[in-house]
Amino acid sequence: MRKLSFDTPDEALNFLLEGNKKFIEGKPEIKNYCFDSMKESLETGQKPYAIVLGCSDSRVSPEILFDTGLGELFCVRTAGNTIGPNVLESIEYAVKKLQIKLLIVLGHQDCGVMKYAMNAPLYNDCFENLIYQVQSVKHEKGLDDYDALAKEYLEVCKHRLLVKSNIIANACKNEGLKIAKAYFDIHTGLINVVE
Repeated sequence: MRKLSFDTPDEALNFLLEGNKKFIEGKPEIKNYCFDSMKESLETGQKPYAIVLGCSDSRVSPEILFDTGLGELFCVRTAGNTIGPNVLESIEYAVKKLQIKLLIVLGHQDCGVMKYAMNAPLYNDCFENLIYQVQSVKHEKGLDDYDALAKEYLEVCKHRLLVKSNIIANACKNEGLKIAKAYFDIHTGLINVVE
């Protein structure tokens, strides 16, 4: 297992984007996921350099898309990368206890939650919390495309993290935490940072 550290969150982000290029080119650096090759590093504890809040979609595994190994990313995944209390506290733990300085909010093309939210009734018994969070953006922005909704929802996630968590807001203001919004294009394999 690689032992990596970065001076700035931007260096970590650029490293991950380079890993994404290796994934696309079919030249991953991480090739041996066997237990024997990682046992010693795994037993010494974790020291991830980035948090990824991503979607639970089975096609969007951050470790593979960024070409990383075990112990490099602290991943929190929910359908539609929606944020509830346990998600928020998991990220707060990574920021406060693990002192990670990069938080990536990773959305993606062809997200099932975004598709469902486009046509679901506002009040329903299915996926109520997921749909409410996403539909509020759809109605506020007047969006009719689920991929555009997924990109717009990244800013909502970032805002929600800062408003709902004093730990995250303080880390951004005083401790050098960077929140980066990123979007995975399923057709090309490319992850782009969304400004």
